Amino acid sequence: MLGLAFSGGKDSLACWYLYRDQQPIVIFVNTGKAYPETLELIDEIRKEAKEFIEVMTDQEGQTKINGIPSDIVAVDWTPFGQSLSGEKETKMQPYLHCCYENISGPLMRAAKECGITELIRGQRIDDSHKSPARHGSVVDGITFIQPIEDWTEKQTFDFVRSQRGFLPDHYKIEHTSLDCYDCTAFMAHSADRIAWTKEKYPEFYEKYLAKMCALKAALKPTLDALERANG
Repeated sequence: MLGLAFSGGKDSLACWYLYRDQQPIVIFVNTGKAYPETLELIDEIRKEAKEFIEVMTDQEGQTKINGIPSDIVAVDWTPFGQSLSGEKETKMQPYLHCCYENISGPLMRAAKECGITELIRGQRIDDSHKSPARHGSVVDGITFIQPIEDWTEKQTFDFVRSQRGFLPDHYKIEHTSLDCYDCTAFMAHSADRIAWTKEKYPEFYEKYLAKMCALKAALKPTLDALERANG
């Protein structure tokens, strides 16, 4: 049985157009923090798909328990670290843990539950962040189909444009899959998203800013100690 992991980003959208005629089961993980642009595209594909599964996760609840996702993690500020070093006002977690708990883990469980044996994924080799799985890899009994693995970003954009006649306006942002509006990770690749959010969705930006300020305050003692240790 064929499935498609769909995020609303350019890569998964390209995969949808490549496999649309085969009518894969489309799986979308809704973290509860998706931007309106993502949800609008999701509704479009939902209407086209023969079967569409929306998996709801609770990013807000998960981060309250496990902490703010971060590129840099001070161990004493993780939930486990605080069990040893004492409770603190803010908790943090590695962003990879946050993404797994709120997106990739639930997606794979949903794929297994509905009997998917082949899962189409929009991963490219030239992605800055990617899983070690490659086209044909078998993970937990599911074969990964990664048809645009060797495509460049330009090829992906050109293909999507050829299918739609235009690109969604938010695809000018580096993160075309807008999963969580208050994400505090992927800092090296998020400046344009944050600036765009501030301008277009100030209410989302305020929520992001509150978490980023808390994260910076939590990291400061460790970074200051590191600076002192290095003279």
